[in-house]
Amino acid sequence: MRSISGPLKICLAVYFLIVTAFLCRILFFTDVQGFANSGREAKERDYTEGWTLDTGETVNLSGFRAEDHGGRFAATKVLPDTMQETDAIYLSTSNLRFRVYVKDALIYSFDTRENMTGNGDGISYHMIGLGSKDEGETIRIEGETVFSSGKSGRINDMQYGAEELYRYSLMSQNAVGLSLSILMIIFGIVVMAFYVCLSRKSSIMKSLWGLGLSAMFFGLWSLCDTGIPQLLNGCTYACREMVYGILHLAGFPMIWFVSRVTLFRKKIYLYISLAASVVIPALFLTARYVFGKGWNEMEGVIYFSYLLQLIILAVMLIDNEIHCRKNNVSSGMKFFYIGAGIFLLTCLVDLVRFPVGVRTSMEHGSWFRFGLVIFFILMTVQIFVWWSYEKSSLERDRFINRLLQYVMDTDDPEIRINKALEYLCTELHADRSYIFEDMHDGTFDNTYEFCDEGVSPEIDNLKGVPYEGVIDVWYNEYKKGGHILIYDIEKYRYVSRNMYEVLKPQGINTLVTGPLILGGRYIGFFGVDNPPVEAMEEISEIIRLLMFFLSEMISQRDNHAQLVDYSFHDALTGAGNRRAIKEFEEEELDTSRPYGLVMCDVNGLKAVNDTDGHEAGDRMIRTVALCLEEVFGVKNVYRMGGDEFAVYSCDETKEEFERKIGRIRTLVEEKGIHVAVGCSYAENGDPDYNSHRKEADNRMYDEKRKFYSGAGDRRKRYD
Repeated sequence: MRSISGPLKICLAVYFLIVTAFLCRILFFTDVQGFANSGREAKERDYTEGWTLDTGETVNLSGFRAEDHGGRFAATKVLPDTMQETDAIYLSTSNLRFRVYVKDALIYSFDTRENMTGNGDGISYHMIGLGSKDEGETIRIEGETVFSSGKSGRINDMQYGAEELYRYSLMSQNAVGLSLSILMIIFGIVVMAFYVCLSRKSSIMKSLWGLGLSAMFFGLWSLCDTGIPQLLNGCTYACREMVYGILHLAGFPMIWFVSRVTLFRKKIYLYISLAASVVIPALFLTARYVFGKGWNEMEGVIYFSYLLQLIILAVMLIDNEIHCRKNNVSSGMKFFYIGAGIFLLTCLVDLVRFPVGVRTSMEHGSWFRFGLVIFFILMTVQIFVWWSYEKSSLERDRFINRLLQYVMDTDDPEIRINKALEYLCTELHADRSYIFEDMHDGTFDNTYEFCDEGVSPEIDNLKGVPYEGVIDVWYNEYKKGGHILIYDIEKYRYVSRNMYEVLKPQGINTLVTGPLILGGRYIGFFGVDNPPVEAMEEISEIIRLLMFFLSEMISQRDNHAQLVDYSFHDALTGAGNRRAIKEFEEEELDTSRPYGLVMCDVNGLKAVNDTDGHEAGDRMIRTVALCLEEVFGVKNVYRMGGDEFAVYSCDETKEEFERKIGRIRTLVEEKGIHVAVGCSYAENGDPDYNSHRKEADNRMYDEKRKFYSGAGDRRKRYD
């Protein structure tokens, strides 16, 4: 995680410091009284009142549009009787060419020049110098729109006084918008820097370039739209081109970012967005330089391209939410949805306001700008949430990997399970870790357990825990796809009194548990007792990840036990095989005490196989095995191969041993089968069990020869 956490923490720290500094500057250290005074002084310096048109109509030139007067106008006003040499008239215009006369002498003229967007200039600032010589004279402004259609051509505002006061007034009025624009640019720079510094990039982190680039574009657009760059350095036409064109470029990176962070993805959205970002501007340029059309004449198409990006964004989010709900998964995009919702709403407000000519105290694009700032702030929070989740996910993966390394140093599944529980208990700082398994009789047994030092084991006390009324409460939660997290055992009594009475005597205060599932079937559950409360959510995710891993280990245990059973037992009869009897003789047989050995061979098996088939012969062998197990016990009977069996019987007296020999002869005869039986008894015990096997084997073959000798063949048919 070092390659991720380092750059991210640095970038986030820098970003939040800058954001905090800007917000504190705006909220706490802004000279509110100064703004108020500036506003009052601006009103006092306002020079838009009292202008007279050639028609005799008296008008206010604030927001005055040539469009409303046939595309051109002329207005006059008498200058003050007392003037300073530093006095001047300051005004800002949009798409207006005009001339200024004093005493019929031209003192100032302005005309726009062609640029990428056409003849328009957006916002231009002008200073018309005056002096004491002009006291009481008539000033005349003649203006007309720069567009042949006669539309637009506006005076935004006009003030009278010193230049410094006018600049301060404009800066004060735009301070908040300027600060928010700079914040967006800083956000984009920080995100891009983090993206570049990131050495290991996940799917989400790989998409950060889109978010950063989009934020920078939107911030530049917002900054140019405030008019401050034009005021400071006069870059009128460059700012106009950026205001018109930059939003087309900002849309695609944003759509790319959204497409990478949503769970449901369709490439068609990217293709449409790319077309809107590239093809539409290309069409605008073609219309401008081939057909001579100004961009102001294509406002409908321009706003459609903006709206298209918003529609794509909205559809992507709706599609993703439908997909997540259908698959019962969380999108993990709460803050993104809130920010995107605010962003879309404010965009729609501006898109509706501007084309219909709505004018309020806020200029066009202000709602859009406000929505962008809120969106990027919430996006910062969302990225932090994603990063935290990704960091936790990586730590969980490392936890699982370390556990696997810890348990995989042995081939014994039983040892693996116990080591896994030991690791869980120790690393999660719990008191106890455990596994309960379904006994298939309506009860559950605690089959595995690991306890921390000083904690009393409970495994022997937790046998036969009933499903009905106890375990079923947890199973109902498991089947809903959940895990059980108990933060306070005392409160849990109101959820399940029966389970509370099982848990409370064990000293359990907190608990996390999850199901064991194998082949789609619940086979039990596992969990940890008394983990730290602050870590329980993270532990529940670890439990979720380990659910199938532990289930597979239990399956391996069962398969291993079955393989062991196959390797030590005869497949036909279930009796022990040669390997089993050898292990018994070497490890379990107590040769210091009396024991008896029986060798038994089925007579007439070949004849039955030849006449009735091998299935009948197999039934004969199984019948003999069952008779031997009935007399001597299941664990004491071994099939040596073919029709031959060996039996160990640990009888204290020879008489007891011989009674069993007689009983087995009777049982077999009753089944219509004849066997050759040889036996040997070590009355005082004898470590040389091989000699006793040889003795029993010789006696068995003697009896077998007698059975087959002479004309009096005593073989019987087995039915």
